[in-house]
Amino acid sequence: MNNTNSPNTLTDPLNWTTAIFMTVNAIFGIACNAIIVYNFATSPKERTSFNLICAARAIANVVILGLGFLSLFVPLTIFGENLFPPVHHAIVITIINSLYTGLQNCGFLIAINRFVAMFFAFFYSKYFTPTVTFILTAAMFAFRFYRMGDDIIDNINKQCFSTYSSVYLTWFPTRDPRCVNKYEDVFDLTTLLLVGLVLINIATFVKIYLFYKSTEMDSKEIKKRIRKNRILFSQTIIQDLAYAIDMTFTFKLSALSMSRLWSFICGSMVWECVHSFDGLIMIMFNEKLTFLKKSFFDSSSPNSSVGPQGNPNALFSPRAPAPVV
Repeated sequence: MNNTNSPNTLTDPLNWTTAIFMTVNAIFGIACNAIIVYNFATSPKERTSFNLICAARAIANVVILGLGFLSLFVPLTIFGENLFPPVHHAIVITIINSLYTGLQNCGFLIAINRFVAMFFAFFYSKYFTPTVTFILTAAMFAFRFYRMGDDIIDNINKQCFSTYSSVYLTWFPTRDPRCVNKYEDVFDLTTLLLVGLVLINIATFVKIYLFYKSTEMDSKEIKKRIRKNRILFSQTIIQDLAYAIDMTFTFKLSALSMSRLWSFICGSMVWECVHSFDGLIMIMFNEKLTFLKKSFFDSSSPNSSVGPQGNPNALFSPRAPAPVV
């Protein structure tokens, strides 16, 4: 983008409004995700296989919000895109996009975690230990770091730089025909991943439903537990859908208008909200941190939080790997 055609960013109301929004949203998201990491690090009871994946997600969210939005997008929005050289834009954008892909992989790993726990409980307790989960998560992010470094070196050698525009208030891949657009198939790949996640989650939910139907409980208790799991299942699907919604705005809806406000909404606002929302959801449905326990989990009931085999909240935690952990 050519900065000579840019408005005076220091006096433009839209630039200041978007910069303030991104700053407040990033700080809120960093706080939410930092709470998840702190809770995992300081509470031995929270150090489960599932919570380890959540902590990894939270760390990636913090890096994306801090490095991408607070340290790059916000200052460029206020002071103009020439504040940093194009190579700096490209390096940061490559890092946060690679971590974004890693977060999608975490969602798939969580879905597999729950699926195996529900259908292959013996194998789950034997193989899905925190140590094994740590190795899998570390290997996944190690691959992302490798791809990240490879992309950065390749882009520098070819001078193919993605940049953030202080005019359109979002980032753009390079328009140079010599460079390969590595993002052109992202939407289709994300759609396929989402379909896989939905199918796995539906199978898990059906298993939970059939489990309660087969247990000897009065119909009122069965209905209450099924209702709770439906609520939690819906929350899980919403969290997985957030990434598809972001991709839809970024790669599809952004073409509907070239207004500055619309490009900001499609390219920056929705993307940032995904990572803040992700941290908030993990807090809302963490057994220790949630403020919805009374209304959603009926904590006042002595039996409402006990899942099969005496495991508290085994089937009621929205991301719980469940009945045997």
